[in-house]
Amino acid sequence: MKKVLLILLFCIFHSWNGKAQADFYSLQPLGDRYIYDSEYFDDSRELQVYRSGVDAMLKSDSLLTIYVFDAQYPPTFNLFCSTFELLYPGVPCIIVGISNPNRQSELTPPYTEEESVKGYDDPGKGDSLLLSLEKEIIPFIKSRYNTGSRNILVGHSLGGTFVTYALLSNPGLFQCILSVFPNYMYSKKMMIDKLSEFTKEYKGNNQLYMYLASGKKDKIEESFKPATEEAIKILSTCPKIVLNYDSLNIEKHSHTIFEGYYRGLLGLKNYINKE
Repeated sequence: MKKVLLILLFCIFHSWNGKAQADFYSLQPLGDRYIYDSEYFDDSRELQVYRSGVDAMLKSDSLLTIYVFDAQYPPTFNLFCSTFELLYPGVPCIIVGISNPNRQSELTPPYTEEESVKGYDDPGKGDSLLLSLEKEIIPFIKSRYNTGSRNILVGHSLGGTFVTYALLSNPGLFQCILSVFPNYMYSKKMMIDKLSEFTKEYKGNNQLYMYLASGKKDKIEESFKPATEEAIKILSTCPKIVLNYDSLNIEKHSHTIFEGYYRGLLGLKNYINKE
């Protein structure tokens, strides 16, 4: 199984060379495509839905649903779906790809200091995405695919920042995240402050599950890493959080997503296999 995945990764890496680089964004994503009108973005939005080991009409209040951000990049969404099927062929699951056309805007939480986000394009609209997820996307998926209450949020880089923000904002709905090298340096490390406050005050009955990963040497990776290490120390003090962390032997920020998905899904096996 691992050899098959490595071959798949090799093919994707080499598809970036030459003319294949230009074709990266035109690959056909897996699953069903839906367009919905979002009240919170005042625009049409796109969803990609892939069924892994489940009939469309299966009714189950424990049916797992995984929401994957940055699905505007079909190869990475396809890779996630394929990786899940390789690792968990016996676990029925609905995998929802959410496109984020302006990721610097909608994947960033409301900032605490304006000067610190000057390099971002219209940042701080994370609450709009959070509301769209809670009020539009999840109800639509539940109504159409009979999903249950077990949700996993998956994000890379700013996507990892957003999924962390979502868990802290609504741990009753989002109990599990897979975050591949999140940007916790955003807005003067405001997420570190939020994590510290959350771990001290969280009194919920739900056990929460988090997977975090980082790389090395790459300029972006190294700039993010101190805040990630702070987050790990904070999260490790909370008995209600099951934390898995990997320091990946990868030297390019954009490549951490591939092994991060694989190792993240392995690290969250207790939640994925939970009935």
